Amino acid sequence: MNVEKISFIAAVNNRLVLERNLLRSPALAAGHQHQILIKEGFSSASMAYNEAVKEATGDILVFIHQDVYLPQDWLANMLAAIAQLDCRGIRWGVLGCYGVRRQSEGSMGLGQVYSTGWGLQGKPISDPEPVQTLDEIVLITRASNGLTFDSSLPSFHLYGTDLCLIARARGLQNFVIPAFCVHNTNQLLELPTDFYKCYSYVKRKWKSQLPIYTSCIEISRFDVDMVKRRLQAAVLRGLKLQGTPALRIDDPRTAIPVAGDFANT
Repeated sequence: MNVEKISFIAAVNNRLVLERNLLRSPALAAGHQHQILIKEGFSSASMAYNEAVKEATGDILVFIHQDVYLPQDWLANMLAAIAQLDCRGIRWGVLGCYGVRRQSEGSMGLGQVYSTGWGLQGKPISDPEPVQTLDEIVLITRASNGLTFDSSLPSFHLYGTDLCLIARARGLQNFVIPAFCVHNTNQLLELPTDFYKCYSYVKRKWKSQLPIYTSCIEISRFDVDMVKRRLQAAVLRGLKLQGTPALRIDDPRTAIPVAGDFANT
């Protein structure tokens, strides 16, 4: 596969965060031929990404958060995973670095990433693993499959979950791949109000697919996980026990030695 046929797409609201994280990634450094599309000023991630798809020239589209850092061999790992799936004749829809498939496997997802505040996350894998949904930090699709995001989904949450379910409805499989990355984010101690609006939208749209397992919550008929999380957050607020959230670090490259011994890099 020609690595020049890759478009990296980011919805951005902070140029400094973009420059200190994603644009520091070796694969996006000056001198490489990959297309980089930056979208700003949109009211939702879906709208930003769909606009970028119209401009993308690559067949491989990488939708990625502005605060993600891709280590030196991330690109090679991604391409190797795609080649493996293609050699097996698998029609894949969405790939990512961290995903989940069912609650019986426990709360830990598949695929390792390093997240500021939470540390090393996920179970290590050596080959692509099928999942129900993927975390939005990195979503990879093939332009020729024609997948687009639902522009009616509000805000900036669960659009990756929705995209994975769209792919499954079209007979495509979703996989987490062994491609370690650093998510240099500000820690969230509770899910924001906008998240629950997205939760309700996805639940209504995909009620026939419930329960839906995501990287941060289970979407179910009776909203058990959602109710538990909101009650827990309310209690902690009332008791003033939420603590101080961890903030993103200045240079995500300093996180690599911490996580590198465990990651698939």
